[in-house]
Amino acid sequence: MIKWCVVLIWMLQQSSSYNLNVRTINGTYEDNIILEVNSTTEFVVIFPSVDNTNPFRVITRAENAKKFYPVLVMVRQATQVTSWQLPTILDTTQKEKHLLFYNVSRTMCHDDMDSIAQHIENASSALKVLQSFIVAISTSDTNVVVHLKVVEEKEFYVKLNKEYSLMISPSEPKYVYFSYARDVSDTVIIEVDSEDDVCFTVSVQDSACPVLVTNKDITYEGYYQTVSTKGALIIKKTNFKYGFFLVFVAKPDNYDCGQEKSILPIPRTYKMALGNRTSSLTFNIKNSINDGDYTQASVITVLFLGIFGFAIFMMTVAFYKWGTLSKIHLEKVEKIDSANGDLLKPQSANRIDYLLNLDNLKLNALAQHPKIDKRRSFNYLWHICSIALFYSIPVVQLVVTYQRVANKTGNQDMCYYNFMCAHPKFGFSDFNHIYSNVGYVFMGIVFILSSIHRQMKVPLRLQIGIPVHYGLFYAMGMALIIEGLLSACYHICPSQSNYQFDTSFMYVMSVLIMVKLYQNRHPDINASAYATFTMLGFTVFLEGFRKFKNDIVKQGFTKKTFEPVKKVRFILLLLVNLLNYVMLISGLLMYHSGITDFGTFLLGLLMGNSIIHAMFYTFMKLIHKEKLCIEALIYGLLGCATWAAATVFFLDAATLWTVTPAESRQWNQGCILMNFYDKHDVWHLLSAPAMFFSFMFLLCLDDDLVNTKQSDIEVF
Repeated sequence: MIKWCVVLIWMLQQSSSYNLNVRTINGTYEDNIILEVNSTTEFVVIFPSVDNTNPFRVITRAENAKKFYPVLVMVRQATQVTSWQLPTILDTTQKEKHLLFYNVSRTMCHDDMDSIAQHIENASSALKVLQSFIVAISTSDTNVVVHLKVVEEKEFYVKLNKEYSLMISPSEPKYVYFSYARDVSDTVIIEVDSEDDVCFTVSVQDSACPVLVTNKDITYEGYYQTVSTKGALIIKKTNFKYGFFLVFVAKPDNYDCGQEKSILPIPRTYKMALGNRTSSLTFNIKNSINDGDYTQASVITVLFLGIFGFAIFMMTVAFYKWGTLSKIHLEKVEKIDSANGDLLKPQSANRIDYLLNLDNLKLNALAQHPKIDKRRSFNYLWHICSIALFYSIPVVQLVVTYQRVANKTGNQDMCYYNFMCAHPKFGFSDFNHIYSNVGYVFMGIVFILSSIHRQMKVPLRLQIGIPVHYGLFYAMGMALIIEGLLSACYHICPSQSNYQFDTSFMYVMSVLIMVKLYQNRHPDINASAYATFTMLGFTVFLEGFRKFKNDIVKQGFTKKTFEPVKKVRFILLLLVNLLNYVMLISGLLMYHSGITDFGTFLLGLLMGNSIIHAMFYTFMKLIHKEKLCIEALIYGLLGCATWAAATVFFLDAATLWTVTPAESRQWNQGCILMNFYDKHDVWHLLSAPAMFFSFMFLLCLDDDLVNTKQSDIEVF
């Protein structure tokens, strides 16, 4: 302010030596003042002092002003000075492209804004303060007509639950003031809507002057986010003691809101429009939830999980007392832990040769090393625990850093929240999406306890039933727990760079399901190393090729030579492979079209294969006249029902991190459950029991064979 006063005094002193004519006139509020300025004539317009509650807005227009000889406008108040030029030149993101604005207006911040804010905090109306303005207008050009108008901002103080409309442009930003009255909750949500395709920034700044209202400095204060058509900000009362300014500034172009800034940009065949940059928007400030709502939602969630756990406990007791496993005869068989050692290998120099030459392959031929298989199954658990430990440490460090940076800078474009239903708590911007992952942790623990209970009731036994491989089930339960923890970490700050945290252990669970289904009938062929699988696959290929060659030599090119040995299995395998290729091609097409990202594509492929493997295994059981026990049917039906319900909420996404933050906010939706959870939270709460029921289905899938000798169990 002192600097500009010195400049003004210097201009007045220099006017006499350069024959500069400084004309002083009195201005009138609300009137349009027309001034003709040139290099020798400048105007100083003095507006009278007035006691007023609302601030005033200075509006200037100079349609014939020139870029290289602009009109300089300086507004002096009692304690501050504001200046700009006509035309205002704003750079765009396109090379050597900039825009000229011949209309510029600014709202003058109250000189005594601190006193006003504190007064509103303790009173029902704003304080009247003395305001005065001196507007100096000059130029180095010849004969420029300038229109000047000072008007009262009549809707400057905004209230709860009332919709307001504003018109903004890059040269005409606007801001309003909101105070925390007695009916305001601990947090408020600011909803912003616009039908214009104009990118703009919404900023929440502390109630102190000056207010930062240009695109270059608006990010230096408070909280801000980019908006194209829809936006929302969650503001805590503790962050702004005496209320806040809500600032709207339009951007010169749409780069910050468009696909060009996305990690998966969609190719554009047209140039970005640089025409009309005026945006008409509406906003509304509403109460969000209070501490009581947080407590209620959290307690109800825990109670629901507790009731679910009790129901599972009662089901387990009932199944073991009256279900399929009530007929098991453990006293007649030898447990693996009490066995002297592994069974002997078949008397064959080449075991692969031996297996391929068997006309009717039974499970006992592939279950020759029960102790080794048991040890290997538990290796999955230890490996998953080790991976989870070393993988989780940098994940936690990274997302906590993201959250701290977001809180420190106020940049709400860093994290892809559903701002329409994001409840801050304990330093987290989106506590509800973190807390809703508690279901995964709870269900993982319940499944591990169920597996422990089952192992006590049905221990591993020699030559009887399907080798259970409890280590794999423990690994599944642990993977579900870690998935919940990593998903919670991801939701601390969802973004394009850390999406893999949310999906990494979903990959693990998908693979574990496929491995478990394969191990049921091939317990000795354990995926312990890549080299084992590679060599085994190569050997099987050579042996199969040799058999095919021998058939041609003996029988020639006949129908029998090319006819599969097991026709039904061949048809099912053919269908499985066709489905895989369909998913692969569809996923690649969507990936290259920018519809999805590689992580989601890979996850869909793995989960699709898990479902296909489970269906294939079930169909093969039925084809071989095996039965599905009542436990498997119940868990399977419950799993299908919860998966169907969860998928409905998953597909109705409230965020989309593959686009820009502004575009993602167009998907934002309000809360749908207890005014605390949104649809993605419900997906968390439903998919957790869905995973649990799926795991329990696998655990009980072969209970019909629990007393069957392995020499009577088919391999498929």
